[in-house]
Amino acid sequence: MRYKKKVYGSYKISTCPFCSRTATSKNEQGLDVCHQHTKSIMEESKCICGSWLELRQGKFGPYFHCEKCGNKNFSKGMEVIQSVKPTSFVEEEREGKEKQKNKFTDNKERKETTITTDDVEYFS
Repeated sequence: MRYKKKVYGSYKISTCPFCSRTATSKNEQGLDVCHQHTKSIMEESKCICGSWLELRQGKFGPYFHCEKCGNKNFSKGMEVIQSVKPTSFVEEEREGKEKQKNKFTDNKERKETTITTDDVEYFS
């Protein structure tokens, strides 16, 4: 079995924890985020055991620390946060995103314009 040759810079692609797009900058907490979330701060959340997860920065990047469980990898900590998050909150986020997408189509009604060869404005 041959492995694909490593190319410089292609082994780590960081994503924004808020929207899952490619991260290009850092926020105040030191997290890699996209340009839209540079001013966003990750809220405190609880671990599965019930104690608080604390976001920390280390030599190898961000990670979570739980008083009872110990240190957790950032990706596993994000999985814990997603699993502990109430489903109604997740549904509200989805509805909010759908409203933003349909924002322009709901406010404006489409008008149909028929152009004939008699219209001087369009043909000169």
